[in-house]
Amino acid sequence: MHIPVIIGGGGIIGLLFYYELQKKFPALDCALLESSSFFGDMATGRNSGVLHAGLYYPEGSLKHQLCLEGNRLWDELSLELEVSLKRCGKFIVASSEDEREALAELYQKAKRNKVPLLRETTKEEEDELKKWCSYTDSFFSGSTGVLSPSEVIKNLVRKIESRGGILMKNHRIERVQELSEGEGRFLVSTDQGEFRCDTFVNACGGFAPEVRKGLGLNDFESYWVKGSYFKLNKSFYNDSLIYPVPPKDLLGLGVHTSFDLDGIIRFGPDTSSCEEYEHSLNEENMEGMFQAIQKVFKGIERSELSLDYCGIRAKIKRDGKLYPDFFIGNQREGYLEYLGIESPGLTSAPALVREGLRKLEIRG
Repeated sequence: MHIPVIIGGGGIIGLLFYYELQKKFPALDCALLESSSFFGDMATGRNSGVLHAGLYYPEGSLKHQLCLEGNRLWDELSLELEVSLKRCGKFIVASSEDEREALAELYQKAKRNKVPLLRETTKEEEDELKKWCSYTDSFFSGSTGVLSPSEVIKNLVRKIESRGGILMKNHRIERVQELSEGEGRFLVSTDQGEFRCDTFVNACGGFAPEVRKGLGLNDFESYWVKGSYFKLNKSFYNDSLIYPVPPKDLLGLGVHTSFDLDGIIRFGPDTSSCEEYEHSLNEENMEGMFQAIQKVFKGIERSELSLDYCGIRAKIKRDGKLYPDFFIGNQREGYLEYLGIESPGLTSAPALVREGLRKLEIRG
């Protein structure tokens, strides 16, 4: 079967790419192939739903630039997709004197990154935070927000299909190869059969580096990091998010609060590398997580926490070293790839899609 455009991966990047492509080229035939039985079942549906402000990333990096742009674009996109977005803001808190210097450096970095709505914490806010966490100093990020990833996915699927879009679940892509003859530029092999296409978009998340190997692209490898979230079974501060000063290992932002639009409080994620891409929850994680929570937050008993869910960050390595940024490549004509789309991938998604559409030459 020949389909002009095939998108691999039914997470936020793949679905949003399809959605924007439909708006730009309404008559273009396109299909999306998702390995799971559900759209958004991998990284997209298993993160905290936080829209990041762009505080943490190296100045000029794709994470920095696209996080800022994506954060801004979500205001319009949330209305377009009819999803709720809450601009709750977040406090970044130093919980000991040793962390003061790192907090000050992060604040200056955020200012250099031109993060909007940054400010120092007021005396009233300090007094409130001291009730809930170990507190030495903090600052506030006003452009941080939360939304529901599941609501975003559900509404994207509904809008795409209402325009006649072809979304195919349970189609695991095994290999993509270039064709030298016949109709189409690429042969896409799945566990349900083969497809030919002129344009292929690799938005396969944690499996994107494997998919590209059939094209002779071997310079990146996957590096998966699992993070678990724990639900708090009582009320807690939820006017704004509370984040610690981030660790220096590049694996995550530290154990922090998150909440959904119903106000349910979660703590997480912890971070651990994993060999298998699976989402089992392990009670053994509780002890380390509880110690991390106790270091920052007050009044939390272990009995008040329960395992909730976990997700996997689709990090990448190049030449054996952790690659710290997003990678958007189009090394072959008609081929576009998204690699290393971990946090702040949800925030950056609208900007990642726009950047990809600029790189990829598609004619309707």
